[in-house]
Amino acid sequence: MTPFELINTERYRDSPFSVPCPHCGSVATYEKGNTKTYPTHASQIAVVFGGAEPDVYCGTVFGVCRCNNRECQEYVYFIGSYVTERDDFGDPPGYVQKFVIKCFFPAVPLIKIPPAAPKTVASLLRRSFALAFMDQSASGNLLRSSLETLLTEERVPRFVTSKGERKQLMLHARIGQLPPAFASYKDGLLAIKWIGNAASHTGLTVGNLKVAFDILEHLLEGLYGTRKRELERAIKLINRRKKP
Repeated sequence: MTPFELINTERYRDSPFSVPCPHCGSVATYEKGNTKTYPTHASQIAVVFGGAEPDVYCGTVFGVCRCNNRECQEYVYFIGSYVTERDDFGDPPGYVQKFVIKCFFPAVPLIKIPPAAPKTVASLLRRSFALAFMDQSASGNLLRSSLETLLTEERVPRFVTSKGERKQLMLHARIGQLPPAFASYKDGLLAIKWIGNAASHTGLTVGNLKVAFDILEHLLEGLYGTRKRELERAIKLINRRKKP
């Protein structure tokens, strides 16, 4: 399961799930036994004094995930909203709770950021992680800002001088001035730009937000990651030895 599958998705309180640990990058597993629900005052009054059925209960849920890495074992907390439904197929029939997660703390990473990536870019991306569950459009805007910052870090011009007047370049124009190292990523960066526009004007779906993050992760790995170099080194070593 990826974190994107949890965004705007109802889950039964007893259903297991896991997320990337924001502390060490391992896996943090949902601890359903530590989940707490806090009904709204109105729903509580409706049941206690109004005689309503318990499926009226709704409110805020607070839950915990814990890292499975024995050297970490840190907690990740989440908050969201919950509702109660009748369960006529239970044994015995009763009621079940379903919740939608609105925020994780610390923010759950949605992509891997290479350690060598510029700190200014990484900071904006982590802020976009925090907003992804609550406001996808706001998250997309921060992701676009991280792209602008990345281009600045890579010395892509921000301004142009024409007839003695200094003018700021729009993102589309900056992408058109990418250095050779970015050549294979141009189409992907334009896609992030269009997704960012949608985030600002028409709203953003979870699917489009995921695409933007996937594109940027591919770019960051290509520019600052080590996986490709490590794989190429392993291939050369195996071929030289003629064995693993």
